[in-house]
Amino acid sequence: MKNQQKNLSATVAELIEIVGHRQLAQVSPKAEIKEIIAAFAKSEHTRQVYVVNNEKQLSGVISLGNLSRHLLFHHSDMAVDNLHLISMATSETATDFIDRPVITAHLSETIELVLERMLSANIKEIPVLNDQERFIGDLTLVDILHLCSEEFLNHESY
Repeated sequence: MKNQQKNLSATVAELIEIVGHRQLAQVSPKAEIKEIIAAFAKSEHTRQVYVVNNEKQLSGVISLGNLSRHLLFHHSDMAVDNLHLISMATSETATDFIDRPVITAHLSETIELVLERMLSANIKEIPVLNDQERFIGDLTLVDILHLCSEEFLNHESY
């Protein structure tokens, strides 16, 4: 338990370094549906696509759930009001599909703080920003669980 608490006091920067570089699912704010779906298809670890502008600033996040609700609304059991139908029918670019609000982590924050934020917002993945507010990566709940596991402490597999 002490090791787990020690690991939770590590910073996001430390965990990002351990996780290493991985392919990030990202599109530009003007990306069309086809590009968004392709980004999801190429992603190996995420169920989110990050909407990032040319300056690497995060415009938002598109969750697989939100995209599927928009594109497959006619298969849903949910009651859909007319304004929502119009919104779905007119959505064309990544900006139209962004989930609000965007919850982020910063490199200097502790894993414990980020974990609390993720659990209270019921999110499994979180984009990471640097000190200049530029998107540099992401962390998943699995990354954090791995950090706290004995396998991670023994460096057996990551």
